Amino acid sequence: MKAVLAAIVLLCFSTTVLAHDIYNRLRDNAGHLCCNGQDCRPVQARVLPNGNYYLPATGETIPADMAAPSPDDRFHHCTYYAVGNEFDRYGEPMWGDIPLTRCFFAPMHSW
Repeated sequence: MKAVLAAIVLLCFSTTVLAHDIYNRLRDNAGHLCCNGQDCRPVQARVLPNGNYYLPATGETIPADMAAPSPDDRFHHCTYYAVGNEFDRYGEPMWGDIPLTRCFFAPMHSW
C-alpha cells in the first residue's frame, strides 16, 4: 500500500513539474526568455475586435503585437514585479505592487 501511495504522489508531482517546464523555454517576439517557471500561467483571454487581447481576471488589455504563438492551444501570461529606485529601511530594493506583463502567448487560431 505504501508503494502505491508513493507512486501516486510521484506521478502527481512529476506531471506538475513537466507541465510547468513549457515556461522555461518560452521567448517573446524579440527572442528574450520570458519566464523562470514561477511567473507564468495559463489565463482566460478574449480577442477584441481590434485584435488586442482582454484579460478579465486583471482587466488588462494586451496589445496584439505583444502576443507570441502559444506552445499549446491556450493563452499564457508572464508577469514580473518592477524594482523601484527606492529602498526600505534595511537597504533592500522595494518591489512594485502591481504585476507587469513580460510576455503574452496566444493560440495561433485566435489571431
